[in-house]
Amino acid sequence: MAASSHQIADSASRIPAALRRHEQQTAAATTRPLAAALKAAQNEAVQHWVRAAGARQTTPVGDALKRLVQAIRDLVTRAFTGAGKQAQRDIERAAFNAAQQSAQRGGAVTTAMRGEPTPPVMPTIGPEAADAAAAVPDAVAEEEAGALALLTTAALTALGLAGITRAFGRARRALTRITRALAVATTSAAAHAVRAIAATINPATRLLWVAEPGACPACAAYAGRSVRPGQQFPGGLSLDPRRTRFPEPITAPPRHPHCRCVVIPWSPDWRLDGTPLPTLLRQHARTGAA
Repeated sequence: MAASSHQIADSASRIPAALRRHEQQTAAATTRPLAAALKAAQNEAVQHWVRAAGARQTTPVGDALKRLVQAIRDLVTRAFTGAGKQAQRDIERAAFNAAQQSAQRGGAVTTAMRGEPTPPVMPTIGPEAADAAAAVPDAVAEEEAGALALLTTAALTALGLAGITRAFGRARRALTRITRALAVATTSAAAHAVRAIAATINPATRLLWVAEPGACPACAAYAGRSVRPGQQFPGGLSLDPRRTRFPEPITAPPRHPHCRCVVIPWSPDWRLDGTPLPTLLRQHARTGAA
């Protein structure tokens, strides 16, 4: 008995939601150590300022100002020590977990469509996820350097305590870049695992795009599209022409950072009862597009 296309569409649509939960939970855990270190460093920097500025809270001058600036720079450096490499390791681990989960969920959906067990695969994160994780130490170091560049005697003379706040604001940009890299890595790893499943089933098995609930107009335009192995999804698609921002073709999600769309193996030869699966996925995406 053939599976229901509506049931398959519902099951497939739950995979992006699970990927979103995984990404959000992992992002919080991955950024927590650096966020806490920067908060503690900023609190200590403010205490240094208060002591150096004295009862009248005036900006110190001369050697006193130089010592203050150096003390705050040391606090920033200490907060960042080891943060980039640790974030890289955390992102690689998160990507592997995403690949495992995607292989399990994608395999279950594929089994339901084919009516026979899906061959097991050993998930790996793939080159896109590995590259995203590997870029993190340099990205974190860049934000550290940017924060240190703002901590000068001239800046504190001109801005006072606000200069310290500005520098730590720049330092926290590292948290955003870590989160962005993690998002790209997890979605890329999930797609890589599914490509491995499709290749194991049959080299001609297609990859079918499943948009995440509430997908942006660009991602929603890909829902229900499929490509053959080695092909790319076209660039420039969008349900809202005013928001077409991604002209490059891609092999699989993510279409952009924090995209949690997925692909699943699919063949038009797999018999399903009801409305064709690509049509249902398009309808779901257009109904819930952001």
